[in-house]
Amino acid sequence: MPVFRISKIGGHVNGPRVLLRQLERQTPIIFLFFDNRCLSALSSPAFSLLKPYLTEVVLREGTILWDSNKLSSDVYFPVSGLVSILIDASDGLSVEVASICSQAAVGAIFEPDQRDFSTQGVVQLAGHFLRMPGSPLLLAAKETSEIQNLVTYCRDWILMQAQQTAACNAAHTADKRFCRWLFQTCERMDSDSIHLTQEMIASLLAIRRTTVTLIAQKLQMEGLIQYRRGKITVLDRIRLHAAACECCNSLARQHWPSTRLLALRAPK
Repeated sequence: MPVFRISKIGGHVNGPRVLLRQLERQTPIIFLFFDNRCLSALSSPAFSLLKPYLTEVVLREGTILWDSNKLSSDVYFPVSGLVSILIDASDGLSVEVASICSQAAVGAIFEPDQRDFSTQGVVQLAGHFLRMPGSPLLLAAKETSEIQNLVTYCRDWILMQAQQTAACNAAHTADKRFCRWLFQTCERMDSDSIHLTQEMIASLLAIRRTTVTLIAQKLQMEGLIQYRRGKITVLDRIRLHAAACECCNSLARQHWPSTRLLALRAPK
């Protein structure tokens, strides 16, 4: 799919899903669904500060956005994909400490002297992203409180997840952690189906693949999920949430950056 310059697109409209206008009158009509909730939560004046720098890109599963050898100079606003922030464990495996979907942004949202050299950002689920250089975003954050709030909330979201994940991995059983991870991923992706192998899930949760297999089989027998050829489909989110640890509530929707931004604009 070609890369489109968002700066060619018409005015910004607030809302969870916004149908973007024709890119150019001379070209065929191409519609894109604009669904990064953080950007949708901005007012038109605030969004206009970022719009000239935004580019839509399609990123494949496994794309490395940054690692310890090369920090990212770009910010990514997921539209339909998911980025995992990983940290190397002592046994050489990479463990997920945070995941970023359409409710937030990731990449160069921290000041250069605050960026973590020990993490890696990997596209875990392929999809569409809006990308922009980090410098204009941080500059705009100094000019308007809305953009500053966006940056602050996205930073908070990453740090909150990292802290909660560390506590969860230490305190809760593998089956409860699996249910928590699956429930949260489906909530953030706004989908009941995700495409990930058991090997990848085991790596993200720092548990054995055989353990993931046993947990998935048990949940499938109980009618909570269906697992087939690298695809997990959640059949009962309510029961899956009940089977998860309480960390689900600590990282619920009210803590999403997009939710916090919308709350600021709600009528008093």
